[in-house]
Amino acid sequence: MQRVRLDTARGHILLSDAATRNDGLLVLDQVVKVAAQNGLVHQLRSIEGIKAMSEGSVGPRQR
Repeated sequence: MQRVRLDTARGHILLSDAATRNDGLLVLDQVVKVAAQNGLVHQLRSIEGIKAMSEGSVGPRQR
């Protein structure tokens, strides 16, 4: 589980820069497979949320 968390964080960081966005998506796609194989549902939801935010389908929270 620790590897999934670390790779998720790494992918999220890579997504934050346009120059490394594709690398970030690749890392997250690989992490999704590992998380699914190990039944890590919470991590899967987090990864999908990160990917959705990077695609602009989820905006910042409104106060």
